[in-house]
Amino acid sequence: MKSVLMLGAALLAVILGFMPSIRVRKPLWWRALVIVCITITVLLALLPPIGGSLADVIIATRADSTKVVPFYCTPEDWNSKIAAVRLRDARNPALSVICWTSSELDAEFVRHAGKRIIVNVSRNGSDTVVQARDNSVVAIEPLITLPYIMGLEERARIIFFHVPMAWIAFIAYLIAMVFGIKYLRNRNLDDDAMSASAASVGTLFTILATLSGAIWAKYNWGEYWNWDPRQTTIFLLLLVYAAYFVLRASINDEQVRARLSSVYAIIAFVTVPFLIFILPRLAPGLHPGSADDTNIGPLLSTKSDAINLTKQLVFLLSLFSFTLVYFWLMNIRYRALTLERVISREKS
Repeated sequence: MKSVLMLGAALLAVILGFMPSIRVRKPLWWRALVIVCITITVLLALLPPIGGSLADVIIATRADSTKVVPFYCTPEDWNSKIAAVRLRDARNPALSVICWTSSELDAEFVRHAGKRIIVNVSRNGSDTVVQARDNSVVAIEPLITLPYIMGLEERARIIFFHVPMAWIAFIAYLIAMVFGIKYLRNRNLDDDAMSASAASVGTLFTILATLSGAIWAKYNWGEYWNWDPRQTTIFLLLLVYAAYFVLRASINDEQVRARLSSVYAIIAFVTVPFLIFILPRLAPGLHPGSADDTNIGPLLSTKSDAINLTKQLVFLLSLFSFTLVYFWLMNIRYRALTLERVISREKS
């Protein structure tokens, strides 16, 4: 079901990307839609706090007793004699845990008794007892919470930026191939300009996916570059399309350049599904979804708790918004190439 929703969001954005025309300046309503969507996406990706369930707290702190986990809970039954409060799981009130507190935190729990809050807790000897310290309340009655993903935590926010950029690279190179085929059939230089525009903006998104992935790798794996299979294949993909732009830059004749570039765009796209989707899943690696991974990553996981509905909706909006941004940039690039061709002809 997740895959169907993701495909639907991408297809809807592609349809809107070609409306009303891919070759003319986008109308004001279209540009306003993109600005609103991308703004909401960034806000929803960065602002909502992350709150885990009691199961997340137990599993994470069992593995590491010093681990601090943001617990989405409701404080009840405060006991001043033992300086403890019962924290009920906000998503499943039948589950609760005893939380030892500090004097400053006692007053805060009393003030927010019965409200849903997110508080950082750590293990205190057993699964039924946790510890909260001063300034550990993260949010009070949050409107939206993102799920706690084991091993990723706050770093999981990269999903809303890194993954859409990688998927858009696939869409971009597919469009470049389609317009390359159209040029070979019609010999229309506008189709060549569209193919080149799709490839150039697609390569920009590939570079951004590589950089965002490297930043995530630094904080999750310890190094910016580990030659993980996905890092290796995306690097190879950049080399494949770098050769495409070298080819275009080395030929002056418009028709010859367009013809050879179109043939190359078709051949180059054959490598894209293998380098983005297939090869990284055949080899063991650090990236989620590798051959030795127990699942296929939180986005496509069949486990219901891998990514909650809120995060899934935010991701769908992110995929939709970034795809529209891609079409906007491609439209601008196409019109710039067309203008350059007109100016070049006038000069000659």
